Amino acid sequence: MALPLIPVKTPDGQAELSSRQRRVSQRHRTVLLLVDGRRNEDEVRHLAVQAGVPDQCFDDLLELGLILLPQPTVVLNVAPPVDETPLHVDIPLAAIEPQAPADAADSVLPASRTLQPESVITDSMLGDAVSDSVLQQIGIEEPTDDALEEARAILMRAVRTEAPLAGSLTLLRLKRARTRAALAGLMDEVEARITKPYRSLAAQQTLRRVRQLLATRTDSALPKTY
Repeated sequence: MALPLIPVKTPDGQAELSSRQRRVSQRHRTVLLLVDGRRNEDEVRHLAVQAGVPDQCFDDLLELGLILLPQPTVVLNVAPPVDETPLHVDIPLAAIEPQAPADAADSVLPASRTLQPESVITDSMLGDAVSDSVLQQIGIEEPTDDALEEARAILMRAVRTEAPLAGSLTLLRLKRARTRAALAGLMDEVEARITKPYRSLAAQQTLRRVRQLLATRTDSALPKTY
């Protein structure tokens, strides 16, 4: 009987979650978060589909080397010579795979692995939107970035104070920004909203504080992933 395969994150996969460099789409990051070293492959795939992630994303992460599956094993019952207590031995499946027929070399068909299409990861094909409510139901949360959240709060407070009506769209964009780069891209828009002739110094101090927060390292603020 084959034991269930439990995928694990490789060092590259852990670095992808910590660095937030967005080498892969948000849906691929969701699968990375689901791989915790306890769920087996079927459970990870099932939860990913529930979160709106295509099943192909799991295979993409395998090909990119961000996750791996240990070599499958089977349990054999070997009868001992003295008593009737069975002995359980784990043997890799590769060691008991049947040999190919003698005429296999003459086959004109390529090996099955060569027939698999190459995976191409593009956000335009897979999309980045994954329901936060679905992930919360599953019990998966993105690693938090305290500096990012503090910077977001400072900017939103400044816009609410200086432009509560005209800055409503800016507030929505600030709330939806998921990365430091996205938040930094809104700095010019925020500056235009909060800079007043008599409040220019306060606005510059606010923006300077936000830029300092966004420039800090993220490694220490993120929890460990396994």
